Amino acid sequence: MSDFAVHSDLTLAELFPEGSFALHGSSKVFGLPGAALAIYMCAKPEKKKKTAALLIPATLTAMICGITEPIEFSFLFVAPLLFLVHAVLSATLSSILHLVGLSGNFGGGLIDCVVQNWVPLFQYHSATYIAQVAVGLCFTAIYFFVFRFLILKFDYPTPGRTDEGAEDKLFSKAEYQAKKEMEALGLADNPLAIKAKVFLDNLGGPSNIKEVTNCATRLRVTVADPDKVAPVAKFNNAGAFGLVKNGHAIQVIVGLSVPQVRSYFDAFVKGGAIPVATADNAPAKSAADTSLAMKLKAFVSGKLIDMSEVPDEMFSQKMMGDGVAIEPEGDTVVAPADAEVTMIMEESLHAVGLRLNNGAELLIHIGIDTVKLNGKGFKLLVKQGDNVTAGTPLVKFDSAVIKESGYKDVVIMAVTNCAEYPQMQKSENQSVKAGESVIMTF
Repeated sequence: MSDFAVHSDLTLAELFPEGSFALHGSSKVFGLPGAALAIYMCAKPEKKKKTAALLIPATLTAMICGITEPIEFSFLFVAPLLFLVHAVLSATLSSILHLVGLSGNFGGGLIDCVVQNWVPLFQYHSATYIAQVAVGLCFTAIYFFVFRFLILKFDYPTPGRTDEGAEDKLFSKAEYQAKKEMEALGLADNPLAIKAKVFLDNLGGPSNIKEVTNCATRLRVTVADPDKVAPVAKFNNAGAFGLVKNGHAIQVIVGLSVPQVRSYFDAFVKGGAIPVATADNAPAKSAADTSLAMKLKAFVSGKLIDMSEVPDEMFSQKMMGDGVAIEPEGDTVVAPADAEVTMIMEESLHAVGLRLNNGAELLIHIGIDTVKLNGKGFKLLVKQGDNVTAGTPLVKFDSAVIKESGYKDVVIMAVTNCAEYPQMQKSENQSVKAGESVIMTF
């Protein structure tokens, strides 16, 4: 350090030429913010808020800590050309910084810049560091304009530009690797297959899987070695809502697409034929007005309670979304509003998925762990694809059978895409009557 201070008449590149190979972090601090801003500006107006929520934490992590995986692998996932351009611009930035005399440990983010370079040496090499910031900001602008041009020119489906119903997200390294494997199977554009492959890898691979089942929202897996199961963050990065671990029993909270995810999961475990996506297992969603005002009425008679009071970790922690539950006094679940039946559990009959006219997606789940009853005590009154009106009977159930089997009969209604409805309001705990009492408003 004293050499850098004593020889302040020489540039950092002259004092420490080897350090010029560690300038690649400058693209994390200056380049990726420009790319992220371009992605945000190219997003559809109605998706800008959600896109910002994705990009801001990922960009700050890249800038401050130098961890770039979500953003860079998203380039590789949706548009490899963007990653190639990023690599070229990053190399150009490092080369120009070397030419202005910069050298040092700049391989990470701002923490490395500040702690290991700027703070101890700024008084001796201030001109070089000021030039670094000036050049870096110029490249922020270059990244922005180049990325914006390419995204619009080639109509890349970056976050905020996806089709209606498609998920907007940043991608992890595991998802990119899974996509490359899926390309050989002709499934590179199948997000459910990719999700299933990542879940399988995170669970320790096929050799670690002993048993697989599913309920309305959960992939239930028994593993041979629970130590091989990846941390919950890796599952969440791949699109899971959460993970519940109980020894060798693992529950991956997938959502209403769990039947399709499981079909791919089973195929990857067994090495059998890969199921072909159809209109039934990959339904297209039509555009909906999320601002449409609606009143939802009680879906069964009984005592209304908040979702946080449900005696199940997945629901009480709102992994599947916010909502309400009812301790039933009646025996029939009815539609809380006009809706389309988008999902039914054909074997267990204990859950129904609905899509309202405003696009809200509901999961009505009867009882806790009642999937294990295999339909005993349940009678399904509708079929998938039906359009129902408020008050239409959906499922008839026998509380006595549920309780005698040792399960809770609480009926839960979760709004699985509740993040899109900040105006959603829930009624207070009270006694309610099916088809009459208002329990939620949009």
